[in-house]
Amino acid sequence: MKKVITKEENLINLPNIKKELTELYNLDNKIADLVSKRETMYSFVYNVAKESMIELYNSNKCFPGTITVVSGNMNFKFITSDNYKKIDKDRFNELVDLYGSQVVEEQTIISFNNYILLKHKEHISKLIMGSKQLSKEEKANLFVKETFYSVRKGIIKDLLSIVKSKVNAIIEDIQPIFSIKSLQKNT
Repeated sequence: MKKVITKEENLINLPNIKKELTELYNLDNKIADLVSKRETMYSFVYNVAKESMIELYNSNKCFPGTITVVSGNMNFKFITSDNYKKIDKDRFNELVDLYGSQVVEEQTIISFNNYILLKHKEHISKLIMGSKQLSKEEKANLFVKETFYSVRKGIIKDLLSIVKSKVNAIIEDIQPIFSIKSLQKNT
């Protein structure tokens, strides 16, 4: 017969670690505050740098690449990657409607259904639609087809060939990945 343990029996009183627990609690609160402040500061700096990069793109009429941002004795690299947030078929179609098909790519990957392939590995040479080893359902599901949609690589450098004026809206629409790197304090 199993013993039923009450909540009181699971209670352990360790008065000798009260000081450490209090300090741990205080540190956790300070860390949470610092993380929140950092996120706010990062977001502000990120958005200002992004807007400045877009202004530079517009004024120079070409993609500026990685820019160095300087403020007083502080500086950092603001990187615009040729990578974009994932899009689905609906967003793919919206971007085609807005900017044309040169902005996006559709990629279809066809692969074997590994379960069926391994199940019939002795008959690989006979895996033809006419094979008697495979059921109609297995034949229909032998290949797995997946379609992915994305913003075309390299498009960040060619935006002015698409929009002829300011790039602000298209950058918001294609959503390139931006990052802040190498934050430094100069002495």
